[in-house]
Amino acid sequence: MGYFLENEGYDVTIIHNGKKPPLVDLVFSNMLPSTSDINVTKETMRIYRNLEEEYKERFLKNYVALHIYPNLDSLKMVEPVIGDIEEAGVRVKVLDSRGAREVTGLSYDEQEYVIMGEYEYLVSIRRIIDILHRRLRIIHDNARLIIKDNKAIALAKNGELNADSIVLAAGGWNVEIARDAGLDLPLVNYGTRALLILGKTKLNKYSISDYTYDYYTRPIGNALDGIAFIAGDGNVKTNNLRKVKELTNRSYRNWLIGLMKKRDDSNMVSLIAGYGLVDMAYDYEPVIGKVGNVENLYLISGLDGYGAKLGPGLAFELSRIIMGLKPTINISCYDIARFNEYDGPHDVNPLWEPVMLYLPAPNGGSPCFYKTKL
Repeated sequence: MGYFLENEGYDVTIIHNGKKPPLVDLVFSNMLPSTSDINVTKETMRIYRNLEEEYKERFLKNYVALHIYPNLDSLKMVEPVIGDIEEAGVRVKVLDSRGAREVTGLSYDEQEYVIMGEYEYLVSIRRIIDILHRRLRIIHDNARLIIKDNKAIALAKNGELNADSIVLAAGGWNVEIARDAGLDLPLVNYGTRALLILGKTKLNKYSISDYTYDYYTRPIGNALDGIAFIAGDGNVKTNNLRKVKELTNRSYRNWLIGLMKKRDDSNMVSLIAGYGLVDMAYDYEPVIGKVGNVENLYLISGLDGYGAKLGPGLAFELSRIIMGLKPTINISCYDIARFNEYDGPHDVNPLWEPVMLYLPAPNGGSPCFYKTKL
């Protein structure tokens, strides 16, 4: 966001808590559930490529994604958007269990199906953040937000910071920051966790979303790729970080390795790779736009750990809104104004994974999860 605004001549200050970005690369994928999401990932890809050209560095690395579905019925839910995924540049192959076993060397139940996506990417987020932080003005602090006369003010260690526009972009901490300022956002925050898996297995080669056994794996993106990878099972329904850490215990690690051994029985050991907070909107879609009656406050949130895919594209569109310009794509699926008349549940189930299951959300969910042409 700051990068886009600064490019247009705006005076930008970023308040950052000083925590280091992840050591491992993050997944950038076009294999998402709707045309609206894929339109955003196309925008994100353009941004990453422009950064590569500007800084003469390679930030994207190819990998192969495997999405494993328990049966033919679940595969049929995916098929309507395969064309959109291919149009975004992914080479898609649909394999039955026998074909997937021959191609990947992993084990599958007979009724399972696999979508293999080539030309998916890992993105060096840590490197991009390091470059942009050297370029932009950064205040390292845990800032608060206060509201005076319907105007947002950032309160940092050097005092109050007044601005024409303030963007709340603190991920899983947005809920608390807004609540302390007396604002109620349509978001729920909760814990997320991941393990570092050590072992030479066939799982190392792929980014896997396994919807039969409900876990994921991700390559690391560095020299450890041949002997290690990241794995997890999604999210934890608590926003108490101490509790998240407690739940990432030996029993959990053994359980997760047991699931992965159903695909490859090689020896594996685990370490905690990390844990933190993420957030999700009541209808399971990201949120951007101007916040309520506060004249200068904007929000980008609800990315549910998928910020490397959707974050840059949505940040670009929000920067245009702040500058008084029209978005370049249809953002109605993400506009915070959709909650103005919302009377649905104010809770989410973080154990439910919408991004590639293509099933109705527990709360009814957003129509944008379906294969809407936008």
